[in-house]
Amino acid sequence: MKHKWILAFFLSVMGCAFAHPHEEQPILYYSDDCDIKITPGAGPAITGDWNFFLTADFIYWTVRQDGMFYAVSGIGAGASGSVHDVDWSWDPGFKVAAGFNLPHDQWDVIAEYTWIHSDASNSTSQDAALSTMIPYWVVNGSTDFLTRAHANWDVHYNNVTLDLGRNAYLSQYMKLRLFAGLHAAWIDQDYNIEYTLAAGNESHRLDLDQDFWGIGLRAGLNNAFQFTKNFGFYADLALSILWGQFDLDRKERMTVNNVTTSVLDTGAKPHTAEPVANIGAGFRYDVWFSQDRFHFMLQAGWEHVLWILHNEVIKNISEPDHSGDLYLQGVTIKARFDF
Repeated sequence: MKHKWILAFFLSVMGCAFAHPHEEQPILYYSDDCDIKITPGAGPAITGDWNFFLTADFIYWTVRQDGMFYAVSGIGAGASGSVHDVDWSWDPGFKVAAGFNLPHDQWDVIAEYTWIHSDASNSTSQDAALSTMIPYWVVNGSTDFLTRAHANWDVHYNNVTLDLGRNAYLSQYMKLRLFAGLHAAWIDQDYNIEYTLAAGNESHRLDLDQDFWGIGLRAGLNNAFQFTKNFGFYADLALSILWGQFDLDRKERMTVNNVTTSVLDTGAKPHTAEPVANIGAGFRYDVWFSQDRFHFMLQAGWEHVLWILHNEVIKNISEPDHSGDLYLQGVTIKARFDF
C-alpha cells in the first residue's frame, strides 16, 4: 500500500508539471550591455582611473618533509629504542605581490613571490659497549653499531605565481574570486648525515642534495564572508601542477684514522610533474579613506602548502623507501594597499 501511495504522488507531480509548463527564460550567452550585472564586481575598488595595489605578507612557517629519519636504536634482544628524526623548526619568511585591476569586466592581475629558508637538525649518541643504534642510511654498505649519529637538513624555498581573476558578489555578504594562471618554483635542499662507528676509529658521511625547478598551471578561488562592510572571514584554495626537473646528488665518504676516502659520487636529473595544493583561512579587516581614493586591508590566518611526493633523494637499494611529501604550514599576516 505504501508503494502505491508513493507512485500516485509521483504521477500527480509529473502531471502538474506537464499541465503547467514553466515560462521559457531567455538564455544569455554573451552581451555587450555593460549594465547587466549577473555577478557584480566586488573589488576592492577605489575612486579614480588608476587602480594598482601592493601586498606584503609576514609568514612564520614550519617546513617539513617525510622520510628524513637518520638512525634506528633498539637493535638486539631485549633492547628498546626508536627511529630518530630531525627536530623541525619554525622560521620567518615573506611574500610580496603587485597587482592591477583591469578596466575590462573588473578583472585583476596579481604577481606574487614567496621566500622562506629553514633548517632542521638532530643528534643522538650511545656508549660503544652498550650501543643498540645502527644507521638508517647505508654508507659504504655498513650497518654496524654506532656511538653517534648526526643529521642536518637545509631548504631554500622560492615560489612565484601570476594570476588572472575576478572578484564578484554571490550575495550581499559573500564574495568569490575565481582565478587561473601560472606557477613557478625552485626549491633547493641539502641533507647531511654523519655516523661514528662503535668499532674502530671510523666514521661515515652521507650528503644528499635535491634541487628542483618547475613551471606549470594553477587555478583556484578566494572566498570571503563579510560580517560587516569592514570585517570578514576568508578561505583560499589553489591547485597547481608543475612540470619540472630534479637535480639529485649522492655522495658517500669514509674516514678511517683521519684519512677520508670517497666511496660514492653519483647523480641524476629526472623530469617529473609535481602536484601542489595550497589552502588558507582567517579573518580580515578592510577600510577605505580619503574619499574612497585609497584602500587598506589587514588579514591574519593559517596556511598550508603541500608538495605531493616531493622527496626524491637517491636511495641505496638496501634502504627503505624514503618518498614523501614536502609541506609548509603556519601563520600568514597580509597587508594590502590600493591606490
